[in-house]
Amino acid sequence: MEPSDASPGSCYPVAQRKPKKETQQRREMNWISKKGTAFKSWKMKAPIPHLILLYATFTQSLKVVTKRGSADGCTDWSVDIKKYQVLVGEPVRIKCALFYGYIRANYSLAQSAGLSLMWYKSSGPGDFEEPIAFDGNRMSKEEDSIWFRPTLLQDSGLYACVIRNSTYCMKVSISLTVGENDTGLCYNSRMKYFDKAELSKSKEISCRDIEDFLLPTREPEILWYKECRTKTWRPSIVFKRDTLLIREVREDDIGNYTCELKYGGFVVRRTTELTVTENTMSIRHSLSPLLPPGSHSL
Repeated sequence: MEPSDASPGSCYPVAQRKPKKETQQRREMNWISKKGTAFKSWKMKAPIPHLILLYATFTQSLKVVTKRGSADGCTDWSVDIKKYQVLVGEPVRIKCALFYGYIRANYSLAQSAGLSLMWYKSSGPGDFEEPIAFDGNRMSKEEDSIWFRPTLLQDSGLYACVIRNSTYCMKVSISLTVGENDTGLCYNSRMKYFDKAELSKSKEISCRDIEDFLLPTREPEILWYKECRTKTWRPSIVFKRDTLLIREVREDDIGNYTCELKYGGFVVRRTTELTVTENTMSIRHSLSPLLPPGSHSL
């Protein structure tokens, strides 16, 4: 069943039925592990949407978001903590966060349970949410995600994903910001990452958030730039897969590092600003004990 894109109507919480007799329940104790946290759950003979709702109660305490009542009757988890920031012209995949931390179900399981996934867009929290008309080309719905190939400036906004049937409804919004490069640069200073290194120590700089553009059977071809220029790297700087490794950090390693990856006919760039501080051990050794005036050290 392909999820429809109709506007959401009202829905109500699933009522939990109390068993008539203890012997009719067929309970089996299971331990469910999620992100290193163990949960005890009852495995019952219940419709899958009921189980999804049961699993959702376990994850409610894990997500640092604010749940609010929704006018359409959905359980609304407001805006997810993960925000997408890309440069105009780059591709991006926005995943429905409900399947990645809010419920214990993936897209296929939700579909088989009769739940539909719908997407809506708004310009900000509390604004009107308009159903998205996918053209299947530049902007397409693929399983639990929206793919933009490529992004445009007007794609910025909040994207709400809703899973529902006649008795169950849950919603979360995902933020997308599409920006332009700063004048004369290959990055947007408000979209770069920040990292620190210590003098004389080793440091790895990762090309972040590129998982959706990697192929499992092929090593990625990533180019690295410093201050948006190609550079002849010294021998102590080496590259492995999606990281740049500085074996011994120097003062002149301070700056902006941009990784570039080709994906189809598109280019994906990520920039990290590296700051360098003095080695904490060197600072400790260089400090002398403070002595009162007139005193002499031995």
